Amino acid sequence: MLAIRLMKKPILSPKKAITEGVVMKALKSRCELKQHLQELLQNLWDNGSTGRSIHKVLKTVNLKPVFWTREKILFVTEHGPFPSFLNRFHLSDSNSCACGEVSDPIHYATSCPLTLSWHIRETSTSLKSLWYPRVLENPNSRKRIINMVKFIIDNENIMRLE
Repeated sequence: MLAIRLMKKPILSPKKAITEGVVMKALKSRCELKQHLQELLQNLWDNGSTGRSIHKVLKTVNLKPVFWTREKILFVTEHGPFPSFLNRFHLSDSNSCACGEVSDPIHYATSCPLTLSWHIRETSTSLKSLWYPRVLENPNSRKRIINMVKFIIDNENIMRLE
């Protein structure tokens, strides 16, 4: 059982709650509360309308943090130096890459001639949902993505068609 200390009067400091509070027992253990919280968060995550690009990669909620580099976050969220993102927020006149195609992160990672050194094999449409997690689990692919995003950030002016 999880013990919770409550004050009879409004608390002035955390120290008073520890020394003068009333101990009450929660009906569920800490483990059960964490499990319930995880189920609630999973339901919100699956049925929500925001974060869908991240949902492609992280399908399940975990209460432990995921330590991603800035470049991986930019790649998965499709935010950052990509003309498709900049155009969506009217920060660029075009959503096209300098090669003429729509420039989302997958374009740069799989088919853009300007980022040929960092290409990753693209999967078929039917396996698209598995592509992101597998790419991010593979150390070689992760390194390619990080280097590719760094290159795009450093050379942003030549990557856009304007």
